[in-house]
Amino acid sequence: MVQSQRILLIDTEEIIPGITKLNLRGRLDAPGAQVIDNTFAAMAGAQERLIVDLSRVSFIASAGLRTLIAGARSLIARHGKMVCLDPDPLVEQVLVRSGVDRLIPVCRELAEAVRVVSVGGGGGRGDPEDEPLPFDLEVDRTMTGVRRAGAWVDELAILLNLSGETEYALRLCLEEAVTNIVNHATPEPGAERDSVALHLLANATILKVTIEDHCGAFNPLATPLPEPDEPAPEGEGGLGITLLRRHADQVSWERVGTTNRLSITLPR
Repeated sequence: MVQSQRILLIDTEEIIPGITKLNLRGRLDAPGAQVIDNTFAAMAGAQERLIVDLSRVSFIASAGLRTLIAGARSLIARHGKMVCLDPDPLVEQVLVRSGVDRLIPVCRELAEAVRVVSVGGGGGRGDPEDEPLPFDLEVDRTMTGVRRAGAWVDELAILLNLSGETEYALRLCLEEAVTNIVNHATPEPGAERDSVALHLLANATILKVTIEDHCGAFNPLATPLPEPDEPAPEGEGGLGITLLRRHADQVSWERVGTTNRLSITLPR
């Protein structure tokens, strides 16, 4: 057993031959993750079927998510499988909002967890680093929403271990795109919500970002990209969007029903 006072406890038990349950208790934040990282990595490297009991974890942060993701990828690389068991509702909310539940299934009952890890493997899909991780966030179409998008980049940078250059490019693209929607898009009459949805798929080499709003048709890319030695135009598609397009590998816009969809691809 590894123990840290008032931080995190970890122990293991064999449920049935070939299936191990790893029990955590406490806070799975940065100090807690530091306490268990080596033990957790060793367990994930030695097991093929692992159930992580989160029922007594009171808090989880990005560092804890990284610990879980690293362990799951280690298992997937060997065609093993990991599930999370009975997390606290607030902890489960973090797993769902971060998209980690799509990589590591969440089970409520031990019998269900045993069944899930016993059926098939976690892989067969090549290098686990190439398995895209999804992340989603919805913000108000306000400058407060712009700031929340920037804070989301802080979380993603830690969770995905982004380089400084990639973090900067992602922050610039998201903040400029959402700011442009806040300042220039016009809500449709009778729209149920006035918000901006951010979707990110991350794999080993690229980040794919989709930004959606439900305003009237608004193409921020309508203005041609100026030459490098030319000043950026003012207004819609001006300096901010010019910067976005020069930091991204690909940028496109489409109108899907009543939704504006801006797609951005960045090198990781």
